[in-house]
Amino acid sequence: MKTMENLEKAEDYYDKFSRFYDILSPDWYYRKPREFAVRVMELEEGQNILNLPVGTGQNFEYFQQYLKGSGKIVGVDLSGGMLQKARQKINANKWNNISLFKDDATKINEDWVRDHLGEGVKFDAILCDLGLSGFPEWRNVIDNLLPLLRPGGRFVIMDWYIEQPGLRAEFIKWIGGGEVDRPLYQYLAERVEDFQLNDSFKGGDVFVAWGDKVKRL
Repeated sequence: MKTMENLEKAEDYYDKFSRFYDILSPDWYYRKPREFAVRVMELEEGQNILNLPVGTGQNFEYFQQYLKGSGKIVGVDLSGGMLQKARQKINANKWNNISLFKDDATKINEDWVRDHLGEGVKFDAILCDLGLSGFPEWRNVIDNLLPLLRPGGRFVIMDWYIEQPGLRAEFIKWIGGGEVDRPLYQYLAERVEDFQLNDSFKGGDVFVAWGDKVKRL
């Protein structure tokens, strides 16, 4: 019951926040780490990718630079308000290779993909940006997402990590509800091959980490 209440509170918060998200968390603020994160996804035309959480769709234009309208972009978010903003971007640009789903990140697993996308669907790359720092059960989210990749598929995280949180961390938590001292990339490093990290963004407080699905999984 408590988990459901927390989800309802989070959904309500982000629905309200969605009205101002692109102002309070503008694209230009995260442009360098976002461009880098999408670049290390090593996307090619015709590939399938998952973006969780998709938010207001700020990543779409970066994805399309590589996909050029091909393949499939699957975006998932808990907030209907965020998804509404994302749909506005889709409609304005007439993109037809993007599917959006409203759901809880902890529910996204192999059964979810089969039920919503079809049997045998795998992703070439997954991007979790500015979400894992706020998700409940974030370790389980990573563990559930890794099997959704094709063998050798790439998992990318872009998020905050401040080992000793201060005023900046409190502001980030106030804006987006994130816990900036979670060992996100440290956990990922233990579960992927060829793990790499760039923690040079925003004075070292924002990182991009990536690695490939272990082929034996």
